[in-house]
Amino acid sequence: MVTAIAWRQMVAHFPNLKGINGQHQQTIQIKQSLSAPRLRFWLANDYGDQPLPVQDMTVTNADSETMTVTVNHQSSFQVPARGRRWSDWLSLPIQAGTWLTITLVSPEVNPQTLAQSFDQTLIRVIGRNQPYFYGPVAIEIERAEPVKSLLFFGDSLTNQGYYSAAFSQKLMTAAPDQWGLTNGGISGNRLLRPGNSTSVWSPSFGLAGLNRLPTLLSEQSVDWLIFMEGLNDLLHPGNGSPQTELPTAAAIIDGIKQVQTLAATRSLRLTLATITPFKTGVIGEKPAWTPAKEQIRQTVNTYLRSLPNTVDFDQLIATADQRLADAFDCGDHIHFSAAGGELVAQFLAAQLAID
Repeated sequence: MVTAIAWRQMVAHFPNLKGINGQHQQTIQIKQSLSAPRLRFWLANDYGDQPLPVQDMTVTNADSETMTVTVNHQSSFQVPARGRRWSDWLSLPIQAGTWLTITLVSPEVNPQTLAQSFDQTLIRVIGRNQPYFYGPVAIEIERAEPVKSLLFFGDSLTNQGYYSAAFSQKLMTAAPDQWGLTNGGISGNRLLRPGNSTSVWSPSFGLAGLNRLPTLLSEQSVDWLIFMEGLNDLLHPGNGSPQTELPTAAAIIDGIKQVQTLAATRSLRLTLATITPFKTGVIGEKPAWTPAKEQIRQTVNTYLRSLPNTVDFDQLIATADQRLADAFDCGDHIHFSAAGGELVAQFLAAQLAID
């Protein structure tokens, strides 16, 4: 028997969000990429100053079989302050391509350790007009058949789920019941520096990607890493973060080289992506683009294009004057729309010969 992470989503610190669990109950649905007879959940309270109380948690599979999730055989339990906890193993069969429904009851109104997904094709937050959820952040399965693991790593372009979920769906179709999926994106995340901004969202920007990635790889097995980060290293300086934090192109390239070394050391398949355009983008009512930032982006992308394992998203989505083309733009001239994410995923699948 083998154990593997079938699904995982990153969490971040959101002290600015209040009343997320005002109804004391949360229901999420997660589409499964792997089949297995047994599973368990990883529950997160990384940023809570107090234990997270869970009064009840249930999971329902596609056959409408419902089981109570327990910890140490108790249906009511706590996730420790600034910690995590695995549930007990459940003998509940799940099938690749079907949905798991997870309902959690907690008196905590303001959980600060939250995951998010704007995409609704792999993760659904039911009955809540916000993309945030708390509690379960990973599913581990146990089964006889081998499993491979894909990690998407990056910032909000990855975290929002539009391109990563669309590509995951294509992979699930081309290679069914083979890949566990981890979305390692954190909105606002930078490659070289931790969050440091006057924005109310700053606590959620997380540690520098170069610090996050080794930790993530130490926590789970990964076979394939799709890496796209560096955009916020350009966006944030002068727009909430000190202008002095604007890195040189050489510094970003050195960071990418560290990722290459880390992947090689761990014998991972590595796919890199160019830094996407952001001209006319605005952060905090202030233009985020400058000619100096654009020159850095172009220099870094020239380096990335020299590598055989780079997929050139910039070539696909940039207009002649280096803006995010309308077909990909959600409206803020920085992030993908759902339709744009689908187009990016189609391009990625074609480049990687994923049928």
